[in-house]
Amino acid sequence: MPTGPVTKLEPMLLLLDLDNTLVDRDRAFSRWAEQFVGQHRGDEADLQWLLEADAHGYTHRAALADSLGDRHGLATSRDDLVQTLLLDHVPFVRCYDGVLDHLQNLRSTGHTLVIVTNGTVEQQTRKVELTGLDALTDRVVISQAIGVKKPAPEIFAAATDGFPADGMTWMIGDHAEADIAGGRAAGLHTGWVGHGRQWTHPELPTVRAPTTLEVLELIEGGERPPTSPNPATRR
Repeated sequence: MPTGPVTKLEPMLLLLDLDNTLVDRDRAFSRWAEQFVGQHRGDEADLQWLLEADAHGYTHRAALADSLGDRHGLATSRDDLVQTLLLDHVPFVRCYDGVLDHLQNLRSTGHTLVIVTNGTVEQQTRKVELTGLDALTDRVVISQAIGVKKPAPEIFAAATDGFPADGMTWMIGDHAEADIAGGRAAGLHTGWVGHGRQWTHPELPTVRAPTTLEVLELIEGGERPPTSPNPATRR
């Protein structure tokens, strides 16, 4: 809940996770998985296995490729299956409704937007370009390009390097460890996109809400008490 009067915000630096924060990565992967399983004469159990084994993209692609090949008896090489897992869902990727317009409004009012994402350069660059996010952000930081992944502090340092440090800096994302714990350890305010999940960790994000748009609205509305025992929440 609000803890004081809403004031006009000074320009902020917003670090934004990509997968399942700006874009619906899980839906894209699910749509591709349905096609893949159907092409290999799999059934609903095979589809559910693949979605669970994927673990929202956090299972190492080589390990998933090995398991997928074994399950379907594929003659495809591991390297080819890894490329399939990395890239074939990308054409299905879309931003969540309203995200592009909201980011455009944020930039037009003087805020700086930086995408900070784990993944390969080819995969994540394709997503950013396909969705038009490249035209609406000031920088894209991809873990493969700098050799370190979230939640390591170096990736947040790379994302903020060269930008003024006199305003509030936020990390907004859906992953409790990579985005929220990592951002907090880097000294940033944090906004958690819950997608209907309950927050189960002892240290709360600065703000939290079910969707990215709601998290951004909380931040823009001034509901950001960094020292409050009751951080802003929208259920």
